[in-house]
Amino acid sequence: MKFRGYSGLVATFASAMFLSTVSTSVTMANGFYQGKTIKMIVRSAPGGGYDFYARIIARHLSKHLAGNPKVIVMNMPGAGGVVAANYMMSRAKQDGTEIAALSREAQIAQRSGDVGVKYDLTKLNPLGSAASATFLVAIAKNHPVKTYKQLKESKSTVLFSASGPGAGSYTYAALLRQDGFPVKIISGFQGGASRFLAIERGNVHATANSYESTAKAIKELGLVPILWTGAKRKELAGVPHISEQLSTKGKQFAALMGAPLAAGRPFYTTPNVPADRLKALRAAFKATIMDPALQSEAKRAKRNVKWTSAEEVDRVNREVLGASDDVIAMYKAAQKRPKLNYKKLPSVAGPITQIKKKGKRITVGGKKFKISGKRTKIMVAGKKAKRKAFKVGMECKVMFQKGKKEAAMVDCK
Repeated sequence: MKFRGYSGLVATFASAMFLSTVSTSVTMANGFYQGKTIKMIVRSAPGGGYDFYARIIARHLSKHLAGNPKVIVMNMPGAGGVVAANYMMSRAKQDGTEIAALSREAQIAQRSGDVGVKYDLTKLNPLGSAASATFLVAIAKNHPVKTYKQLKESKSTVLFSASGPGAGSYTYAALLRQDGFPVKIISGFQGGASRFLAIERGNVHATANSYESTAKAIKELGLVPILWTGAKRKELAGVPHISEQLSTKGKQFAALMGAPLAAGRPFYTTPNVPADRLKALRAAFKATIMDPALQSEAKRAKRNVKWTSAEEVDRVNREVLGASDDVIAMYKAAQKRPKLNYKKLPSVAGPITQIKKKGKRITVGGKKFKISGKRTKIMVAGKKAKRKAFKVGMECKVMFQKGKKEAAMVDCK
């Protein structure tokens, strides 16, 4: 008991000394944050890796900023992280009260001019990164493909769950598909948790994801890692690197994708934040990452949390933004969605029995569907229509991709 008490006293003293040391670096900004609320934007849905890092930082950030502001988390998924980045660029407050966990691949989407990109990472202010990252491909435990080589040689198509174009889950699968692997991408999933669930249910076979976000699924669902890229991890000893089975062009593409992994969990604030507040936020971000209490919590969650400077995040961004046109052309080709053959998709027919959120959610044949204003093709009486055309009782046929809640097409009479 005496030994325990002494250890606890030492830990408490160390924590106190840590807080005392960092307090002088975060007492700037003239008390601006007193009584304020900081909004933490997350580029994906709850439950994934970005969400974990945002929430653990949100829980500890306040004590490292003078004024101890309240920190709230807001998930803003969409378009592989583009929605959140666009918000930070043009709609978020410019006073240092909004920060965001954005996509590690955001600079690739910007360089390639992806559809919908309206942000500029050279104008957003990086705070730093919460971890370097390792990306991997993991496949269902009961799937006949067990290795990277077997994937390349497979005679059957392997279904990959992914978010939208621009996200790592989509782009790594697209890289393999473009390099001749028998891969089909089922996109539109929001966050890693939904992709793992689709694998567990047998709707898809595999996914590309960060190791940190997949470790739990590997343990609990028995997912099998078959390749990796980025930071080396002892847990993946014996698993081949992505470059081993790629063509020369494929390796160039992989190098482009691998560059952002050095700053794998980047955080930003908006343009035009006053210099003293930006300095305070960056100091607080570093102090939060290094906080023994946060590190202890991360260790219990079996997550790697390691500080990377804002300067390094900026360097990675500028390196990717300077990529050659040839490499970007490969990336663009990989992002193109194959055209769906609606006639071959699973379908449900019947009257619309429920409409929610102005047509964003409908129920047909007892099955609930999400309706995208961009991705879902809507036909009413043989003509293209919008979601507002839906009426309860309208006879419709809904076509969808296996494992997805979002309708691919709704054809109503």
